[in-house]
Amino acid sequence: MNLKLFFKFVSISFQKQVTYRFDCLVGIVNGFLYVFIFTSLWKALYSQFDTTVHNGFTLTAITTYAVLVMAVRISFTMDDSIIYRKVMDGSIAMELIRPTSFFFMNLAENVGHSIFHIMARTFPIVIISIFLFDISIPLEPVRLLAFLFSFLAGYILVAMLNFAAGLLAFWFVEIFPFMLFKYALFTFFAGGIVPIDFFPEFLKPLINILPFQYMLYFPTVILTGRIPLAEVHSIIISQLMWILIMGVICSLMWSAGKKKLVIQGG
Repeated sequence: MNLKLFFKFVSISFQKQVTYRFDCLVGIVNGFLYVFIFTSLWKALYSQFDTTVHNGFTLTAITTYAVLVMAVRISFTMDDSIIYRKVMDGSIAMELIRPTSFFFMNLAENVGHSIFHIMARTFPIVIISIFLFDISIPLEPVRLLAFLFSFLAGYILVAMLNFAAGLLAFWFVEIFPFMLFKYALFTFFAGGIVPIDFFPEFLKPLINILPFQYMLYFPTVILTGRIPLAEVHSIIISQLMWILIMGVICSLMWSAGKKKLVIQGG
């Protein structure tokens, strides 16, 4: 893997995003609106509870989670239509003759995309939320470092999920329903709306055999301080195992997709 080329792709992708400034402003408003809605809903729900702690979350803790899970989700913003567009216009054929890994080039494009959204949307939303809402973020150096590792692992898992979903374009003319289904699964099972702690017990065995919680939920609760530092290493190991599993899936799908493309091309 040529790191210089990788970062070149990251830079080009970032510069493309800079040109869409109005979209960025709309994104900030949209993200903050979500934060406001969810924090307001949790406040209303907690006012109906008999206790100040529910499923291990105080009102401050759940408000912090609502803000930070949205911040992490925005940081994971990627263009999951890249592969689909390349398959539709035929430019995917060029990836067969390039000496670089298609996955890493796709990852580079998405990293540039995400860095822009982190700078332009995540930081403003978190900063504004700190002043407007009652949130508490532990600033322990070890925890912040653990969060960074878990965040990066979660990011790679999301990139792999998008990559695998995009490769379905080799077999289907329209993959929008699959993308919609992927988004719904990710948002729900990754704890993007409600923390997994609030899920009914019958769903938890299913959640535990899926990778989604390692994409969004665990990085967020590590940052909020809900997970003891002694348990963080096992979570990161699980994330690395899922990266290996997803890597195998992506590799097999890419190999099968290339063969199908060659066969169709004669």
